[in-house]
Order: sequence, then structure tokens, then C-alpha cells
Amino acid sequence: MRLDVALGAETDLRTFVARNLPDGDFRRIVLKPNWVKHQERPEFPIEALVTSTALIDAAIEACLEKYPALETISIGDVPLQTCDWEALIRQSGAERLIEKYRGHTAPMIRFLDLRRERWTPRGGFMELDSAHPGDPLGYSEVILDANSLLEEVSHNAASFRVSDYDPAETVSVHRRGVHRYLIARTILDSDLFINLPKMKTHQKTGITGALKNLVGINGSKAHLVHHQLGRPSEGGDEFPDDVSPLIYWQARLRERFQKKSRVIFKTLKGGWELLKKARSIETIGTRENLGEKFYVGAGSWYGNDSIWRMVYDLNMIILLGHSEGGALRSTPQREVVSIMDGLIAGEGNGPLQPLPVKAGVMLASRNPFLVDFAMAKMMGFDSERIRLLANFRRFPFAPFTEFHPATIPVTINGHRFTTGMDAISPVQRFLPPPGWKGHIEPRRGLLSE
Repeated sequence: MRLDVALGAETDLRTFVARNLPDGDFRRIVLKPNWVKHQERPEFPIEALVTSTALIDAAIEACLEKYPALETISIGDVPLQTCDWEALIRQSGAERLIEKYRGHTAPMIRFLDLRRERWTPRGGFMELDSAHPGDPLGYSEVILDANSLLEEVSHNAASFRVSDYDPAETVSVHRRGVHRYLIARTILDSDLFINLPKMKTHQKTGITGALKNLVGINGSKAHLVHHQLGRPSEGGDEFPDDVSPLIYWQARLRERFQKKSRVIFKTLKGGWELLKKARSIETIGTRENLGEKFYVGAGSWYGNDSIWRMVYDLNMIILLGHSEGGALRSTPQREVVSIMDGLIAGEGNGPLQPLPVKAGVMLASRNPFLVDFAMAKMMGFDSERIRLLANFRRFPFAPFTEFHPATIPVTINGHRFTTGMDAISPVQRFLPPPGWKGHIEPRRGLLSE
């Protein structure tokens, strides 16, 4: 497998996409952008938050031209349950695409909010939108069980958590010998899956790119293990051992009362806001306040040993998961290609608070690890210090792991290189997430300069 790199803001997106599409007689294509959430603050603009609409359009046009037997092109994601879908579509410019392809029937082109549930936050509590339709094809349970990377830490399954979601539901589908995901059937029904991630930093994984973008194929966020309760000395990875007692106990009280008592929760929340102000604890990551007193919790640090496992599981599912659900098949069920948008990337306290970086980068490969290795290098980070990449040999699909980053074939602006990642230079030194500062930057090693 090879890596294709385009540098420069004037990249012809349609040409770049077209040369990286696989050959085949595909009929059902899914385009999976990063549509995580709508823009809420001007410091974190929509251009750095979600996949470029220009890239999505280029991918649609390239597919229409290359695959004459197409029946459907579905463009969809599972955003955060609190995402305002209508605002996201408007802010990103996707409404122009929806209008452009409205009524297109050969093939049918549809834009889908694939969330199984949609919630509106009110006073610290979530209220369910019962009218949300979700995936028109429904959802299938995919069974990994002992084949999950989470099985290795399932002795601690009672501590598996996803912030703001019911831990009972999480533990019901992730415990010793049992690991299940609920995947949108539109995605499992595809025969070509085009992954369109965004180049950003990430609180919990250090970076988010081709691998992490697969979180958006799962219909229920409660199925996605993000961290384990407690400090490493307690067997968890929620906080570092030197976490402030104030932050530690705030998290414990939040979990206990958030979904049980509105009165107590609102009282505690008001007290927490006063304490944050008094102690100068920041939670909004602007360029001015990504300092020493930033709130680091819920697994948002370099010691998180849970989330990379869940991400690997989902990447196995996109390869081997069947439309009817059940156990993984022994052979790939669809073609997969990743084409990354790094035109305007995001640094700092990503993925929801990305500070914009005009990187002018496009990356593409059939192997998502190659895309993410290159992205880390371009951000000025050391892949050996990022668990999501450092564990790549453990990914249980040999075609994705039988490479060496120093020797993979790389094409940059049409020129072939045989020096692998050494041919790639940082576009700039990205600001790391607060919980990764001092632990993701280069040191002597394979990908350092």
C-alpha cells in the first residue's frame, strides 16, 4: 500500500480524489466526513472543525464519473448527540450540496444524520428528541467479543466509561468476553467506504485522523469506551496520578448526581464554576489559555490506554463487518480508502475546540495507519509517543501492519520517494492538547527530525 500526499492550497481536489479511488464495479458507496458538531464559538471555526465541503463535493463528482453502475451515494456521520444538525449543515456549506444533488436518482444521493438518538442539553441534563429518525436502514449489532482489543483490560470493565452516558449501558456491551458495537446499516451495506477525516489534534488520542474518524460509524455513543475510572495507581486511566484533588472529586460528584438529581447537580455545578474561576482552571482552549491550569479529565491525556483499543475495534468492523451484523467475517466485506482533509487543520484542545491552521495538506491511502503516521509527522509529533500509532503492529489485519514507516512508498505532489516518512516534513509545530504537552513532541526515534 502507498501514501499519496498533496501540499499546497491550490490542490485540485477532484483529481486528487479520483487518482486514489479503487477500481471496481461499486454500487453502494458511503462517504464518511468528520461532522462531529456545529460551530459554537468563533475561536473554533467550522472550517477547522469538520471536513471541507469542497472535498465532499469532489468525492461525489469523482464517484459519479468513475462508477457507472452506482445505485446510491450516502454521505453521513454519527455526530455528538448534542450536535445541532441543521446548524452544522448550514455552517459547513453542506446545504449547498444537498440542494445541488436534490432529486438526483441515478444514483440516489442522500445526506444522513446517522445518530440513533439525538439529545438537547438543558441545565446540565439531556433531553431526548423522540422524533429523530436515525439511519433509514436501522442498525446491526456487530460482535467482537474475545477478538476486541478491549478484552485485555476487561478485568476492569466495571470502570469503563463514556462521559455523560449511562455506564450501565456501556458495561452491558463491554465486559469480560463480551464486546459489541451498534453500527449503522447504511455503512455496513456499502461495498465502498470512503473515509474523509479531518486533520486535528484530540484530547484523548493525541491526534484524530483516518483511524479515529471511524467512531462515527457507531450509532450509540454509550457503546464507545473512552476511559477507565480513576488514576493509574488505582487501575484507571481517567486522570494522571498527580491530578488535582479538586478535579478528581468534581468528576466523582458529577458522575454521581448528573442524571439523578437536577437540584443537587445544578447546585454543585454552580459551585464548580466559582471554584474554576477562583483557581484559574481553564476549560476553553484558546491560544491565550492553553497553560498549566487547564482542566484535564475523562481520559484526556497521554496515558489513556482505553480509547485506542476501541478505535482499532471499529477499524476492524469497517473491514470485516457484515450488513447483517453478527461476528466479523474472515475476509474484507468492502473496499476502504481514506482521503484526509488537512487544508485547514486544527491544533490545541481538539477535536471540539480546534484552533485553525492553514496547513494546505491532503493525504490519501488504502491503509489508514499510513495516513495517520504522515499526519502526526506533519503536525510535528512523535508517533512513538501516541498509543493510537505506537500499537499499530497489534492491529489484527496483516495487510495494514506489514510495513515500516521508513520505507513505505510515498508520493508528494506527483513525485515518488523511497525514503518513507523521512520524505515528509512538519508543516508547522502544532499546539498539542493540554494533557499531551511535553509527551507528544519529537524525541530521538524513527520519526524525529
